[in-house]
Amino acid sequence: MQVINRIVRSAVVVGFGSVMALSSASAVQAAPLSKDMEDKLVAVCQAIKDDNRLALRRAVDRSGVKYTQLARGLVCDGMDMYSFAMHHGADKTGSIIAERTRLDEQYKGMMARL
Repeated sequence: MQVINRIVRSAVVVGFGSVMALSSASAVQAAPLSKDMEDKLVAVCQAIKDDNRLALRRAVDRSGVKYTQLARGLVCDGMDMYSFAMHHGADKTGSIIAERTRLDEQYKGMMARL
């Protein structure tokens, strides 16, 4: 379990840190991710993996980051949030992520262009 947490933590730090660096155009260099924020983002990944909708909602609320921002930058074990949920068979949390990040609308828009 500690090995999984360590892997998830490192993936979260790398993924979210790169999004923060790219999204803050005014800052030349992104501030390092605090231990507290790292723990909050790991809790989001853990809630997704556990397929626990309530824990996901609480973890996202505690992180203070919107679902759309998390979807653009959070990396759980090398995958985006939705892919991570599907990889672990977490259909409940996967459907919440798809709904909150409007994945279904994005998919329909892509298919309409084809």
